[in-house]
Amino acid sequence: MRKAIMQELLTEYEAQRQRNRDEEMRRRQEAERLCPELGGVLDARQGVIFAGLRGILGGEATAGDIPAQIDVLNRRVAALLRQHDLPENYLDPVYRCPVCKDTGYVGEPIREQCECLRAAFYTRLYRRVGLGEAAEQSFERFDLNVFFAQKLPGKNYSQRDVMGVFRAKCEEWSAKYPTVAARDVFMMGQSGLGKTYLMHAMAKALLQRGFSVMLISAYRFLDTARKAYFSGSSEEMDVLMDADVLMIDDMGSEPLMENVTISQWFNLINERQQRGRATVISTNLMEDEIRRRYTERIASRLLNNPGQCMLLQFLGDDVRGRKP
Repeated sequence: MRKAIMQELLTEYEAQRQRNRDEEMRRRQEAERLCPELGGVLDARQGVIFAGLRGILGGEATAGDIPAQIDVLNRRVAALLRQHDLPENYLDPVYRCPVCKDTGYVGEPIREQCECLRAAFYTRLYRRVGLGEAAEQSFERFDLNVFFAQKLPGKNYSQRDVMGVFRAKCEEWSAKYPTVAARDVFMMGQSGLGKTYLMHAMAKALLQRGFSVMLISAYRFLDTARKAYFSGSSEEMDVLMDADVLMIDDMGSEPLMENVTISQWFNLINERQQRGRATVISTNLMEDEIRRRYTERIASRLLNNPGQCMLLQFLGDDVRGRKP
């Protein structure tokens, strides 16, 4: 996926450079139409540059007064443009990024990706893996002040305290994967407590470290599994199975289909655990609901398996729409 996205972007950058050249030609033709004298001045300037380069490369001359000649011609070009109500920089090279000039790379002799190319790459990568608009959700932007600071009923700690611990755990897991104590993560708690936000932050951190990540809803997972089950084609399921980290949001929102839902969840969790791949799951269900809906066979792998699955039980009140 990464190679395909980068190739797409480099092709688009080349197309942008061609559009830039077309726009430069259009501007020159427009300027010369308004001011016929301009063409001669531009050609003279080009001639001075080429003559100087030939002389230097041939060892016959130094730069000499070439900069002074070019400066005179540049001032003449600017004056002619002003006379015809055009900006002085109207004939300057055209590009979107002033740093890399739409090449996508900077630096000599070691070339590095320009920030514009890196930003475009990750924007597209986030969209492809399921982050989309949630790409702005990151550990850096995670604000603990959104959560309530009052002590939870019967507890000596607050919702904010809990989220501080969970944020640190998720960030550490994302930084250390795959050398983590528990390969899977199960986030459990009512809606609006920050489970999906932390999942997105984990995905972003892992993607930036170079791992393959897929984010899907529980509904989409079951739909994919159901189609594979009845069609016999496993191509889409193979994508989910092969991802370094698979993140499934909102377990329990998918339909409970007899002989399909439970078996497909077990197959997914069991197969990925055997392959040593990580699965991160969030749910609004409570422990007893997990056991009733998914059977002890699945519940035991998510709730009572600390060596394989890190359980995060979110507490507190819904903070959606709440400002610090």
